Amino acid sequence: MPAAVAERSLPERALEVLRRAGNPFRNYFARNPDDEVCARYHVPELFATERDQLLGVVDLYRYDPTTHSEVVPILGNKGAGKTHLLHSIKHGNEGALQLLVTPGVYQKDSNFLEYLLFQVIDTLLGGGKQKGTRPLEFVGEELTRRLLHRATSGLTAEQRLDLFPAPGLGRWTRRLGLGSTQAQERTQWLIDTLAKPSETGIVGTTRRACEEVSLEPDRACTFLCNHVERSEPHNTAGLMRRNIHQGFARAVLLGDESDLANFVTFGFAELDFRVQPTRQDLVLSLFKVLMEVFLNLKIPVVVAFDQLEDLLLARRTDDGHRVAEAFFAGIVQAMHQIDGLCFLIFAERGLWNRFVPSLDGYIQDRLNNPVHVPRHGTIKALRLEAPAPELVRRIVEARLRPALEELADFADLPSIHPFTEEQIERVARTEPTLRDMLQQFRHLFDHLVYGGAPVTALDRDSAKVQTTVVPEGELPPSVKSAIIVETPAAAPRKETARDRSRGSANATQLGELWDQEMKAARANLEPEGALTGATRELQAGLGAFLQVCHEHGVKVGPWRVQHVVPEWIFGDHPTYGAISIGHWVCKDGQPWKVGVGLFLGRGPAKPKDLGTKLAAFDAEPQVIDHLILLRPEDDLALSGKSKTLWQDAERRGRHARLEAVSLDAFAVLYGFPRWLGAVTEALPNGQPLPNLADLLQERCEKLLEQVCMPIQGG
Repeated sequence: MPAAVAERSLPERALEVLRRAGNPFRNYFARNPDDEVCARYHVPELFATERDQLLGVVDLYRYDPTTHSEVVPILGNKGAGKTHLLHSIKHGNEGALQLLVTPGVYQKDSNFLEYLLFQVIDTLLGGGKQKGTRPLEFVGEELTRRLLHRATSGLTAEQRLDLFPAPGLGRWTRRLGLGSTQAQERTQWLIDTLAKPSETGIVGTTRRACEEVSLEPDRACTFLCNHVERSEPHNTAGLMRRNIHQGFARAVLLGDESDLANFVTFGFAELDFRVQPTRQDLVLSLFKVLMEVFLNLKIPVVVAFDQLEDLLLARRTDDGHRVAEAFFAGIVQAMHQIDGLCFLIFAERGLWNRFVPSLDGYIQDRLNNPVHVPRHGTIKALRLEAPAPELVRRIVEARLRPALEELADFADLPSIHPFTEEQIERVARTEPTLRDMLQQFRHLFDHLVYGGAPVTALDRDSAKVQTTVVPEGELPPSVKSAIIVETPAAAPRKETARDRSRGSANATQLGELWDQEMKAARANLEPEGALTGATRELQAGLGAFLQVCHEHGVKVGPWRVQHVVPEWIFGDHPTYGAISIGHWVCKDGQPWKVGVGLFLGRGPAKPKDLGTKLAAFDAEPQVIDHLILLRPEDDLALSGKSKTLWQDAERRGRHARLEAVSLDAFAVLYGFPRWLGAVTEALPNGQPLPNLADLLQERCEKLLEQVCMPIQGG
C-alpha cells in the first residue's frame, strides 16, 4: 500500500466513502406510503407515541368487529412526516396485520361508496404487499383454514373415509370394516392442525397440512367448495358469501385467483336475483359481505387518505370547497352504511382548518367525533410537530450509517460525521418541519463532502471533531439562515449553460421518479386477478392521464385534445359502466368526441364488459363519436357472443376499435396518478407543475397513439 494512502486520516477516508455513496439526504421525503426510502431510513422513535395511538385505534376494530366506522385526522404541515408515519403502520413490524387501503386517486365524480369498494378490491387482489405479504394471501389463508376446519370437524366417521378413498382392492376391505383406522387418524390430525391459528403473515400452511395427510389440494378444494355450497343460504348475502369463500379456497389451495377476481368485479352483478337491484344496492351488498368476511377474521379494514391536499386538489382550477364537501360527505355516508371501517386522514393543518369549518354541521360532528382508545384515552385528532433535536440527531445517524459502516474503524468516528453537534442543534431548532431539516442537511452535506470545505480533524482522545470555521461566502446560496445568512438575490440575467443543465437535472429527476412509480405499478398488476381487480383504478388513471395531456398541450401528430371528461359513469354495471372522454381536434376541423374504456373482462365476463361499453353509444344526447377499447394483448380476439356484439355495432354504423395493450402500458395508467402526486408533493408550496408535454410524449408515445383518433389530418 502506498505510504500516502496508508497515512490518510480517518476523516479523510470517511469523506471519500461518503462521496462514493452519494448524498443520503437527496431523497429527503417519502413519495407515497409504499416508498422503500421510508424503510431504509426508518427511526422507530420518531412519532412512536402517535404510531402507538393509531395502532390502538386499529385494534379497536380487531377486538370488536361491530365497532362503528370512525375518522381520525392526522394533521401536520407539509413535510412533517405524515407519509412516513403511514408507511410504518402499513409495513412496519409493530402491530398485527390489517387490510390497509391507501388510495392513489380520488374519483370525485363517482359514487363514493362505489369508489371505496373498488379501492378495497384493488388492494385485495393487487400484488402490493403489507408487512411482507399480499392481502389476498393472508386473508385467504386464515379464511380457508377456518372453513376447512369447520368442514372436517363436522364429518361423520363414514364421511371421513370418503375424504381419503382407498386405492384398488382397499375399497373392498373397507366395506368389511378393515383398514379404516388410518383414514380416521389422518382426518383427526388434519382437524387438530387446522384448529391452530396460522402464524401472522405465513401463507401456505393450510395447503401443506393437506399434503401432510396425502389429501390432494384439488380434492381438498372440491370438498371445501361443496361444503360451502351446502352450508350457505340462498339469499343475496348467502350467494355472494358462497362465491367469495369458494374463490378464496381456489386461490389458496389451487393458486387460481381468477374466480375470486371475476366474481368481485363481474359475477356479483350477475347473480339470479328475484328483483334486479340497482347499481348502488349491488355495491352496498357486496361491500357488506366483504366487510363481514374481513371482520369475522378479525382483520381490520383501514382506509388511509394520504396527502389529502393533492388528492382533492389535483387540478388547481377545481372548486376546492365543492370537491372537499363531496369527499367528506362521502366518508360520512360510508360511515353510516358500513360498520367496521377505520378512516385515517393525513392532511395539512391549513387545508383541514380551511375546509372542515365550512362543512355542514352534521358532517363536522362526525368528522370531529372523538374515539376512546384503551391506554391512550380519547383521541380527536393527532398533530405531528417538528421532532426534538435528539430525535433529529438519530435521523441524521440513520442516513449516514450505511456509508460510514464501510469503514473498519467507523466506531472511532462520530456517528454524525461530517456534521457537528452544533449544526444539527441549529437546524433542528430553526426549521419548521422534518422535510425542511433534511433539505438543509442535503445542502450542507453537498458543501462539506463535495464542495471543498476544510477536512475536519479528529481528536482521538476526546472523540470530538474540531472543525475549521468556514467563511459564509463559501456556502451554497441555496442554504437558508439555519446555516448562513442569505445574501440578496442578484439582478435578473440571461439563461446560462448552467441553468440549462439544472433544467436537465430536474427532467432527469422526473424521469427517475417515473421509473420508480411504474416499476411499483407493474408489480402490483402482475398477479393473476390484479388487472381485473384494478379496472376502476385504471380507468381513473386513464382519465388523469388525458387531463394532464390536455392541460400541458400534448399533441399526437396533427391531433390535440381540446376537452376531457376524466370519468363518465353510465349504465347499471358498477365495474364496466365507466369510460373517459377526450375531444380530439385536428387543425381547424370539428372535434371528435372519443370515448376510451378498459375492456378487461375475461371468460363469461367478456361479452358483458363489451356490451356495457358499446352501450355508451346509445346515450341521448350523443356523448361520443368514436370508442376505443383497451384490451390485454394476450386476449385480443373476439369470438361467440362478443364477436356478434361487435359486428352488430359495426352494422349500426358505430365507430369503434380495439387496441392491444401491454402490461407495461397498463402500469402507466395505474401508476400515473401516484407519479403525479409524488411530483406535486415534491414542489415547494405554490409552485406550479413544470410542463410535462415532452416527458409524456417521450415515455408514452405508443399509448398516446392508442387513445387518440386514428384519422390523419392534412
